[in-house]
Amino acid sequence: MKDRLFIFGTGAHARKVFHYAEACGHEVVGFVDENAAAQPPILGVQVFHAASLRAPKAGEAMFVAIGRTDVRMRLMDYLASVGWVLPALVHPSAWMAPDVQLGPGVLVAAGAVVETASVVERGAIVDIGVLVDHECQIGAFCHLKPGEVFGPSAVVSSPV
Repeated sequence: MKDRLFIFGTGAHARKVFHYAEACGHEVVGFVDENAAAQPPILGVQVFHAASLRAPKAGEAMFVAIGRTDVRMRLMDYLASVGWVLPALVHPSAWMAPDVQLGPGVLVAAGAVVETASVVERGAIVDIGVLVDHECQIGAFCHLKPGEVFGPSAVVSSPV
């Protein structure tokens, strides 16, 4: 059974994550934002103000859908410290070797390929159509841009 998923953020990236989460079988409960006036990127889906967020219940998770690295890291650190599960999210059309290691909060987008023995650390974004060959190391909070290609044993250092 998939988690009941909250999505932190209300921008275009959050809209993309919403569609991915539903395609993966998650029940999206709503969006969360620090801005009390934030509008939902998907009509009819509730936005919760972050200040009113309660502690997570069993079976609930949070995905931080914020493009800015510093904000994504701050939120993931805080949410993990108060007990939220921060799952990785892999679009159904992405191909992942069975021995790939994904950290918490990683997004692997549509059409991406991540090959054998690669490691993608927490909070990284492997965007649409990215190719990651075997034995690569993708650092925490990296954002691999659409269509980029990383050859065998490539190392992409964390920006933080």
